[in-house]
Amino acid sequence: MIMLIGSIMASAGITAIPLALFEEAPVDHTVWRVINLAVFLALMVYIFRYRLRIGKVFEDRSAGIIRELEEARKEKEEADRRLIEIESRLQQVDQEAAEIRARAEIEAAQEAERIRQAAEADSEKIKQLARREIDGAMRAARAQLRSYVAELSVGLAEDTIRRNMKPEDDARLLAEYARELGEVKK
Repeated sequence: MIMLIGSIMASAGITAIPLALFEEAPVDHTVWRVINLAVFLALMVYIFRYRLRIGKVFEDRSAGIIRELEEARKEKEEADRRLIEIESRLQQVDQEAAEIRARAEIEAAQEAERIRQAAEADSEKIKQLARREIDGAMRAARAQLRSYVAELSVGLAEDTIRRNMKPEDDARLLAEYARELGEVKK
């Protein structure tokens, strides 16, 4: 319980309060690393899922592809139905039926090729978009992490200086500063 209070206060940036009264054992840095990793991963999931809505982009595109494939299936079924109808009407004229059948097969192959090419193009566009979004999110996350680390480092340095600064150090620094100002005026 006491370690939990200490870790909550430390993660919230409350480092000025002395925790010596509450500490029972040395701090395990592995635990902090795991906590930092968990917070980072939770932040990344939140950004990707709720801010960038990557899942929604993929779902929308997937629904569009499924819709196009369903339309193509219906078109193919319609083409097959028309082919059967034409064959039944023109059974007596074998040559005309063969010509119509060949034409329908070519059109179906061309349509299938067109759909395949469109699906490949859409797939590549989605991959490129996802790569760009992931790269952007990674850059933003790295920038946030650098900022956080810098703030934390400055806070820790300030705390260390305050703890180690003695009145004689303060007087010595003030005297050196005054001497330097005197030299600058000359």
